[in-house]
Amino acid sequence: MFTLQPNLTSILLLSLLAIFVIIQVIYHLNIYGRFIRKTEFNENQYNWQGVSIVIAARSEYDNLQKLVPILLEQDYPNYEILIIDDASWDGTTGYLEELVKTNPKIKGIYVTEDMKRNYQGKKLALSLGIKAAHNDIILLTDADCEPQSNQWIKHMVRPFHNSTETEIVLGYSPFQKGNGMVNIISRMDNLYTGMTYFSYAMGRDPYMGVGRNLAYRKSLFFKHKGFASHLHIAPGDDDLFVQDAATPNNTSICLHPDGFVFTKSKNSFGDWFRQKKRHNFVGKYYKFNHRFKLGMMAFTHGLLWMTFIANAFVPESFGWALVLLLLYWSIKWPVVYMGFKKLKQSGMSAWVPVFDFLYVGYNVFFGFVAIFGKQKKW
Repeated sequence: MFTLQPNLTSILLLSLLAIFVIIQVIYHLNIYGRFIRKTEFNENQYNWQGVSIVIAARSEYDNLQKLVPILLEQDYPNYEILIIDDASWDGTTGYLEELVKTNPKIKGIYVTEDMKRNYQGKKLALSLGIKAAHNDIILLTDADCEPQSNQWIKHMVRPFHNSTETEIVLGYSPFQKGNGMVNIISRMDNLYTGMTYFSYAMGRDPYMGVGRNLAYRKSLFFKHKGFASHLHIAPGDDDLFVQDAATPNNTSICLHPDGFVFTKSKNSFGDWFRQKKRHNFVGKYYKFNHRFKLGMMAFTHGLLWMTFIANAFVPESFGWALVLLLLYWSIKWPVVYMGFKKLKQSGMSAWVPVFDFLYVGYNVFFGFVAIFGKQKKW
């Protein structure tokens, strides 16, 4: 396994593997290193600005019954809740009409199928909700989400009070722990995605956010003409807007656990697959520098595993290839563990070695989706 008489082939393959290991280690230490540094949470109290919570709901009767009471219990002095009934066919419409009658904080907006005729996704609903909002701070979530605590609003809007430059706040929305492999896959993917977009934002290069937990100023929304630049694309109401509007100085993040918003993962692999295909399709519309950086990370990660497998067929180099792989994991694993711990899911780091290999196929497939895919259906 370990030989002192390497040949040209083993030297070449080991050199390539070493190069890709070094690139991946540098990436993890440089990018994720920002994220895992200790964050001091600011608990200062302010003269809190008004907040408008905007939720687009399409046949979400059951989920709204769970979410609305949580929102009404938020510990915040000045907020409203705008729920847009996005052409629902279940009991959402009637439920919303009753809410509006009994809760002064809640405002209902109703979208019909005729209004949606030329629109896909929820961009029309969100646009109408944001336009109707009375406050400049817009806080977005989905009907199937649940804030972690009654301090959610405060933690998500605190960055607006900490800096007058802040116009966007990126929040985190973890998947609830459940049973089955689909839940594990969803949570792992979500953790890596969260670590990545938080890390880039901390490096003054924000590129995306998730609409399940995202805040921005209404004035910024209209400054960029809302979703106009990507209105023809069904998804992307969150990350493509961040692509348009985020700058190195106007974007902050919320990492306080009480500011997290939980949601349920898909129950079947097919549902998860279609969801990821839809989300990754949007990647082709990212700015070139973001596509390049994210693509190179995935590309060199794939080459790392390809060269390791190639070394496995060369007896003179396989032992040393194992040493390089162990070196790679000895650095990556602690970094990922600390990142997952910050997102309150450190136990998921046990799956790192398994998913480190599986992500090669994942990145190849969804990379092709991002480049060549077409969104035929929302």
